[in-house]
Amino acid sequence: MKIFETTRLILDEIGVGKFDDLANLLANENVHRFFPKTLDRKESYEFLELIRKRQKEDGVSFWAVIRKEDLKFLGICGLLKQSIDNIDEIEVGYRINDIFWGKGYGTEAAKGCIQYAKDKLELTSVISLILPENKQSIRVAEKNGLKLEKKSMFHGQIHNVYRIHL
Repeated sequence: MKIFETTRLILDEIGVGKFDDLANLLANENVHRFFPKTLDRKESYEFLELIRKRQKEDGVSFWAVIRKEDLKFLGICGLLKQSIDNIDEIEVGYRINDIFWGKGYGTEAAKGCIQYAKDKLELTSVISLILPENKQSIRVAEKNGLKLEKKSMFHGQIHNVYRIHL
């Protein structure tokens, strides 16, 4: 089910038909160098099930980022419920396959998610949780107008919390 479109992209729910693409993304060491580890196929399937559960229960989750021109799976981007410093927040998160880096797809997908959060969910702000050394993700956040607000502990690591007021 299509969530929304941008100029070059379609963001769509991730179905079982996209599992191989998702598993390849989650196994990519370059994409996941700022995550605790890559995932094997079994862990990737569990991740897919979690995505589908969160979509059903929360109405938001990671979505497949599909290039319109050839329907190629580029990665995942979406809105995620998070608790930061005991406050419920919505985070825009993104992981684009490294073979597609440098083309603005992550920025465009994240911008679409931010617009979706404003227009469809009527949120007043969105955050992004980024490790301080993840310069590429910081650049994506800043291009979309998110500003560094604070540092917080998240999953056992200090993260920069970027925020945009909508």
